[in-house]
Amino acid sequence: MWYDNVSLNTDYNYISSRIRLARNFDNALFPSKLSDTEAKKLIDNTIGELSNISTDLGIHTNADILDRISEIERMSMYDRKVLNLTLAKKKTPTGIILNDNEDISIVINGDDHIRLQTLSVGISLYELLEKANKIDDYINEHFEYAFNEKYGYLTTYPTNIGTGMRAAIVLHLPASTQSKGFSKLISSVGRFGVAIKGLHGEGRENHGALFEISNPKTLGISEREILDTVIKVANQLNANERKLRESLIIEKRLEKQDEAYKSFGVLKYARKLSLKDALSFLSSLMAGSADGLIDLTNESKLYSMMIGVQSSNLLKMAGRPLSEDEIDEIRAKYIRDNIGELL
Repeated sequence: MWYDNVSLNTDYNYISSRIRLARNFDNALFPSKLSDTEAKKLIDNTIGELSNISTDLGIHTNADILDRISEIERMSMYDRKVLNLTLAKKKTPTGIILNDNEDISIVINGDDHIRLQTLSVGISLYELLEKANKIDDYINEHFEYAFNEKYGYLTTYPTNIGTGMRAAIVLHLPASTQSKGFSKLISSVGRFGVAIKGLHGEGRENHGALFEISNPKTLGISEREILDTVIKVANQLNANERKLRESLIIEKRLEKQDEAYKSFGVLKYARKLSLKDALSFLSSLMAGSADGLIDLTNESKLYSMMIGVQSSNLLKMAGRPLSEDEIDEIRAKYIRDNIGELL
């Protein structure tokens, strides 16, 4: 999968990038206004019109209907960043076209007729937008979009009107999370027109120390301006993290190295692990590895393990209902099987 090889170091704490485009067809009601029969017809027609996308664009894809997919698989798709939580829980007809690597997805009849998403490791918003625009143009060749000269692309939610684009970068910020001025820093960057949220909680309770920077505004601003703003703030947060980590390596090297080795020990040998503990120890180990304090055979797999330890993915792997204790037990085994060895 696209997230299987995330490479970090003290200077580079960018986990992933994402572009999402929201589009609607000019000759159809918004999804919330369609009956189930109309929605199924729209989905079938869209999948049919885009049936040659693999050949025409050189990306191998498969089409499916979300309500034919089990609830566990849909929640797993949410944890794998394919769907948002609303789509994962949606009951009305929704289609999806997904490529093998899961870095390209087209959701049909979700909140909007089209939700196109491209993903990658690291910081690469411009490259992702170029890829998304190519697919967007291809779809637009088959369907005329709802577009207004004054307001731009017309979407179900007013917050997406305009470019219809959401750009996001995820960073790993373990040192920043523990610093006294982090909350103030998060508040201050809001003036640049971005939103910052923890992926697994807020503030110091964000287990895993992963933070997403995105644009809440899509109207009255160009795609380039959105990307430049999100990248600027991400770079500032990365620079702040780098400064803190460099100081910690100089002033508390043994302590930070000890944390990394203890985290490895727990992950390597634990028989039960809660999600909170798994994410926290993986974060500590990821920081230690990035800072050169511990050498691992599978260091590039640590982020994918943060995805793998989510309950939905463990339930999918088990193929049966599990109690909370059983999930914690299987989570520990999954980590033991994938953590690798020390070098």
